[in-house]
Amino acid sequence: MTSASGVRRPIIIEEFRTAIRDMGTDELNTIRAEIENSVRHLERSNKRLEMYVAKLMGEPHEVDNEYLDENENINMDDLKLFQESIRENNIVLSNHRDRLEALNQETIYRVSGTSKNINGVVNNNGKMDIDSEMEKSAPSSIYL
Repeated sequence: MTSASGVRRPIIIEEFRTAIRDMGTDELNTIRAEIENSVRHLERSNKRLEMYVAKLMGEPHEVDNEYLDENENINMDDLKLFQESIRENNIVLSNHRDRLEALNQETIYRVSGTSKNINGVVNNNGKMDIDSEMEKSAPSSIYL
């Protein structure tokens, strides 16, 4: 959302669900594409980081030149940073998946007039009852 000062700020999933209700289908599709693109990049980043961690830990790993350059200078000082980056990326990925699910639920509601929450309970009041246990202030909150 954009504040009165024009500065964009991240929003929590509940605000996201509310905001997408008023958006057009084209806007929803654009947001979905942006989130899916971000997910692909984060997954690729995690794969590369996991290969670095495996290399530093001395675990056998298959070198994938797309992700790991054997000539890169990495050392044990990087291990903690790589592990923390993977953890943070996983939080962001989980938040993105919550948003993709909210987009799916909004699409279902628009087509059928009902929505299903994650537990499969149908809601006829148009409100999403999806509960998220993710960190509310995680750095992955999407901007609108």
